[in-house]
Amino acid sequence: MNVVNKPKVSRFIAGTYIVFAVFIAALVAFFTHASSFTAMGIVVLASIAAVLVFAEIMMLLIFASIYRTKYILTAEELIIKTTKLIGGSKRIYLKDVVSIERALIPFAIRLFGASFHGGYYYIPRLGRAFMVITNFNDGVLIKTKHGNYVVTPEKPEDFIEAIKAHTS
Repeated sequence: MNVVNKPKVSRFIAGTYIVFAVFIAALVAFFTHASSFTAMGIVVLASIAAVLVFAEIMMLLIFASIYRTKYILTAEELIIKTTKLIGGSKRIYLKDVVSIERALIPFAIRLFGASFHGGYYYIPRLGRAFMVITNFNDGVLIKTKHGNYVVTPEKPEDFIEAIKAHTS
């Protein structure tokens, strides 16, 4: 039996990525328009446009990833489905879970990933952790023999109970 949990997405997190995407699109439009009035070389314009288009694509992919995030619980493992942009999907074998508990979204130093959505972070007093965040209220800390994870399932208490039921 597979239990799938799609997390609740924070308007702030989704809105931040939309604002960045709109800002980047505006920059592309500005530089395209400015090129007709300036002596900016075509190579410079093409380079700026390429960088901005790449950044725009990344913002939109991360935004889509937030809504595609899933937690799939099977009899033997928890699968965290997320984009490769923040580290890719992770499989946590339930036999390796040491503890699972509610947690505030911690202060952390990003090592790799996308701000506000996830990736690998260094958390003081805990160490390195893989975080998948879709909101700031539903944090769950999963400690395993092989690493730490912070996730934000829609109903954290139900999520914790389901994992505990599968690990005992």
